[in-house]
Amino acid sequence: MSLCLEQRSGYPDNQPEQYQHEIVRDLSWLIHSQSLMQLPDNLQPDWLFNDNQVSDKLAELDQNPQKLISGLRQQAHFRLGYYFEDLVRMYLKYFIQPVDLKSNIQVFHDKSTVGEYDFLMQLKDGQKIHLETAVKFYLCTCGDENICHTNHFVGPNRSDRLDKKWQRLMSHQLNLSRTEAGNDQAEAINLVPDQRTLLLRGYLFYPYSHWQTCQADVPVNPDHARGWWLRSSDSEVLEDNYRYTILMKPCWLAPARANFQKSLSFKELLEITTHITTPLLIARLSYNEGDCYWHESDRGFMVPDNWNLQP
Repeated sequence: MSLCLEQRSGYPDNQPEQYQHEIVRDLSWLIHSQSLMQLPDNLQPDWLFNDNQVSDKLAELDQNPQKLISGLRQQAHFRLGYYFEDLVRMYLKYFIQPVDLKSNIQVFHDKSTVGEYDFLMQLKDGQKIHLETAVKFYLCTCGDENICHTNHFVGPNRSDRLDKKWQRLMSHQLNLSRTEAGNDQAEAINLVPDQRTLLLRGYLFYPYSHWQTCQADVPVNPDHARGWWLRSSDSEVLEDNYRYTILMKPCWLAPARANFQKSLSFKELLEITTHITTPLLIARLSYNEGDCYWHESDRGFMVPDNWNLQP
């Protein structure tokens, strides 16, 4: 069973053809990709990935990916947030192996929902953890070619903004157990956390003319994954010595890999994107003689000409 187009892991030191199944490559991307933001030490997720047998375990899953695929919720086949959460859940199950793991625990106050824990778990050493997770994609809309501030990073559908998401994560979601309602809910399942951890992955996209040189302001991680964006009327700046593919959710994580038949020529891409009405995430592909696939060189959003730059 295939969720989406062939994909490869998205970190530089890994061989793109190492894992044969897309869900394993996406799990590998989750493990090895950079945090979107600079995190304080007490929220760092690095401890989650200290297993020196990660590669061996991924290889085992690659031999039998069905148990990963069967662990996906129905919504995860077309909703990126659900897919990412399910990848995290399966990573915790197969790699961390907590003695107790609960997810999506809603918190109520006076019959109203006031929040939700992504994950609460108890480790083998008895420590209890609150893990918040998110995967986000934002486009820089700042006019400055040198630096982009967090309030100028806007979601492709303009329903989200990086500074607001960051503020909510830090002030509300990660502090849920410090509220009376949140503590009561965690106590009811015997998982009041001793530690909080934030796993935040994603990509930031900059205007095509300066996408490789523009920097993001703190607290964005300077080593974050990045791409470009442009309007459909400017698509001629893309080069015709590449092939292309349009990435559909949930296939936005590990960089793309496609055979010739599943990729597009530059002319075919232009024909498809001339009159788009919603943003499209596009991967630009280069041929790899080692495995005879076209691998992602970089990626970016193509947006309609009337895409409003105001957050």
